[in-house]
Amino acid sequence: METRTARGDKALPRAFFVLPSRAEDKDMTLQELLTPLIRDLQAAGTDAPALEARLLAGHVLRLDRIGLMLAIPAPVAEDAAAAIRGLTARRCTGEPLAHITGRREFFGRDFEVSPQTLIPRPETELLLEIVLRECAGPGEVRFADLGTGTGCIGITLALELPHSRGLLLEYSAGALPVAARNIRSLHAADRLALVRGDMFMPPLMPRGLDVLVSNPPYIAAAEEGEVMAEVLRHEPHSALFSGQDGLRHLRAVIRAGRQALKPGGLIVMEHGYRQGGAVRRLLAEAGYRAPRTEQDLAGLDRCTWARRA
Repeated sequence: METRTARGDKALPRAFFVLPSRAEDKDMTLQELLTPLIRDLQAAGTDAPALEARLLAGHVLRLDRIGLMLAIPAPVAEDAAAAIRGLTARRCTGEPLAHITGRREFFGRDFEVSPQTLIPRPETELLLEIVLRECAGPGEVRFADLGTGTGCIGITLALELPHSRGLLLEYSAGALPVAARNIRSLHAADRLALVRGDMFMPPLMPRGLDVLVSNPPYIAAAEEGEVMAEVLRHEPHSALFSGQDGLRHLRAVIRAGRQALKPGGLIVMEHGYRQGGAVRRLLAEAGYRAPRTEQDLAGLDRCTWARRA
């Protein structure tokens, strides 16, 4: 998924592009610079070499997609070219693109990320789509996001549901400041509270919520071999792995919903593609009504939701 910058169409610093005075002084054009870098990224096995090379160039040059397209035939100053080469070399070693740029798009908005947070992924947008579909209407919605990380789920809910108020809960001391900066930069502070807390003992009022959402850790230890090496090396294991065959944190969210949701309140959780049946069973055993699992764009079980009886 291509990352949009929050900077928009800022004018490029003059030093980044130069107009040569003599033919022998001609700097390399952006296209000439990108061509070998795309080959390097392809050789390194990245998913989308051409796209990633452009994104790294746009990050250095402070250009959005349109600005970058217009700059393709223009010469690039050597200091900017060196910076683009350096970032590409980091990407070729397997460092995530989002960690290099410090940004990731989610639901059409630009979020800060760091090595202390899980990188937002397109499949998680299904969770938001379910909530927005089930909560359509003018009424006030009070929600909580357990294990908020970057805050991408809770912040998006607050901005997409204009009459909502939410609590974002996060245990990681490293992730909290990232979520706080995202709340401020996306102008959601008036309707969100960010709290440090444990989803196993969440500070939630009994029957105070209309919606409870979570993308908790859900990978079982036995599944570690299936996780991409890039993810294992660079993303926090505390946000990835859960005990009890990957269900321990999902069970905690279900327990929290029993206490905090109003009757008829909505619980929506992301989980692994093998866990749909187990999560539906846990919800039914906990007294939730008609649990349903929905598939992501790849056709894999991704989110399960139900309503409190």
